[in-house]
Amino acid sequence: MKKMWILIFMVAALITAGCAGDDTGTTTFTDDDLEVTTNIPEGAEDQWCPVGTTWEAVNPQTGESMTMAITGTETVNGIEMCKAIVEIEPVVDGIAKMEYLWAENGESVIWTNYDESGNVHSKITILDGKMSITDENGEVMEFGTTE
Repeated sequence: MKKMWILIFMVAALITAGCAGDDTGTTTFTDDDLEVTTNIPEGAEDQWCPVGTTWEAVNPQTGESMTMAITGTETVNGIEMCKAIVEIEPVVDGIAKMEYLWAENGESVIWTNYDESGNVHSKITILDGKMSITDENGEVMEFGTTE
C-alpha cells in the first residue's frame, strides 16, 4: 500500500512541478513515511516537457524508492510526446521500470511497464481516440474510437 502512495506523490509532484520550488530548482517534501525531491533545471519551469526534470520518492523506513526522469520527446503516429522513465526499487508486482509518454494536449498517452529483464509486462496506449491495453500475458484489448 505504501508503494501506491509513493506513486501518488510522484504524480502529484509531476502536476505541481511548475508551481513550486526554490531558487535552485530543487524542492523536497518530507513526512514520516516519505521524502520526495523534485529537481527542475533552470529555464524548464514553464515548458510542457521539462527535459532533465527528476523526481525521487524514498521511504526512509523501508528503503523503497521510485525515481522519475523526463528524458526528451518522441514522435508516435505523428504526435510529439514527452517521455519519462520511472524506476522502482524493489520491484512491485513484477514491474521494475515504467515508460510514460504524453502529448501536450493530454489526449494521447502511452504507459509501458517492464519487468526486471526489460521485457514488456503490460502497456496502455491511447492514440487517435483509440485505447488498447496489453496485459502481462500479451493479450490485447482494444476499445473504440472517440470520432
